[in-house]
Amino acid sequence: MAYPPSEQSLRLQTTDGVSLEAMQVRPAEPCGTLVACHPHPLMGGTMNSKVVHTLYLAFRDQGFRALRFNFRGAGSSGGSHDGGRAERLDVAAAWQHIHDEGHDPSGDGIRVLGGYSFGSFVGLGFAADRADCSHRIGIAPPLSFDYDYSFLLDAEDRRPLYLVAGDDDPHCPLDLVEKLVTQLRAREVPVEATVIAGGNHMFDRKGVVLRQELSRIAAQISGRPWGPPKHPVQRL
Repeated sequence: MAYPPSEQSLRLQTTDGVSLEAMQVRPAEPCGTLVACHPHPLMGGTMNSKVVHTLYLAFRDQGFRALRFNFRGAGSSGGSHDGGRAERLDVAAAWQHIHDEGHDPSGDGIRVLGGYSFGSFVGLGFAADRADCSHRIGIAPPLSFDYDYSFLLDAEDRRPLYLVAGDDDPHCPLDLVEKLVTQLRAREVPVEATVIAGGNHMFDRKGVVLRQELSRIAAQISGRPWGPPKHPVQRL
């Protein structure tokens, strides 16, 4: 029986001098890399939030090198919350570490940025300016909040974008997800949207379905085979 690689704790340093708490897994021969961004620190979000941990484990189990970290002001990370501005420096520190520590044997260039809720706003905003990010994942982006996601609507951006949402989420309402998907496809941005029936913002009681879909996305990105789903979902 194959066991997953052991998890390692580490500290990251941002360019403005903040020390961040992080965890990573490093397979001997990863098929790609993932950086996972957590929900709002002022609402209890940390790298241990169950949705982020599910994302991290799903990619780990598909053979990715994966890293999750605490934004400034969360957990034992230093600094204080900055409303999503300086937090991009936190993402940059995680991104730099996972790709520059030692050598990156995933020579196929699969480099994934995944974020949940607030983490999707910060992480996808960071990825918008990074050509070395090959795939993007937004889980329950809080489209009803005063966050500007217009950076996703770049008609020149042909990198795959995966959206995952529940149909019972007031912070990521289905009509706004459908509107965003329509706008993206009008600009020919490759987007795949998955809707989990009965899923609220935290996917309570829908963890198995969420894990299934994130594992499927990881397999699809890496080119690995994936069997038929056990739990039905809706595709937009």
